[in-house]
Amino acid sequence: MKTIHVQTELPTTADAVWQAMQHAASFLYVTRGLFGFPALAGRTAPCREGEQGTGWIWLFHLIPFSRHTIHLVEVDHATQTLRSRENGGILQAWNHTLHVEPAGHHRCRYSDTVDIDAGPLTGIVALTAAWIYRYRQRRWQKLVRKHLLPTGPRYTHPAAT
Repeated sequence: MKTIHVQTELPTTADAVWQAMQHAASFLYVTRGLFGFPALAGRTAPCREGEQGTGWIWLFHLIPFSRHTIHLVEVDHATQTLRSRENGGILQAWNHTLHVEPAGHHRCRYSDTVDIDAGPLTGIVALTAAWIYRYRQRRWQKLVRKHLLPTGPRYTHPAAT
């Protein structure tokens, strides 16, 4: 088992990010360009603890990569933490913790921690996962700038047009 931890500061409140974290649309946004998850397309309900689903991961939205199972084992509103237990393809375990916490006035710290077991390929999968999570966190920065700023979405500000 190998653990990867990546975090970033976002220029908005932890509450705003927490609300976004609970929706498939945010997940699809931050993985866009790398992966497609057709099973989540059109979903509008927030995630619920205990949910489980299996679907195809599409690499670069074009290549069916593997069937992946996600079990959402914890949605903790008090600590603003989501935990999933996942597996599929070469992944025997992909245990993911997403967490957000306040980090000052209109700032928060968002983190991804994942425990990975891919048998003999764990090392290479962990390196790839670190790159994927850095990409996802850059996409979180973009999502916040476009839609979750404390003063409203950037596109509503006169200077943004």
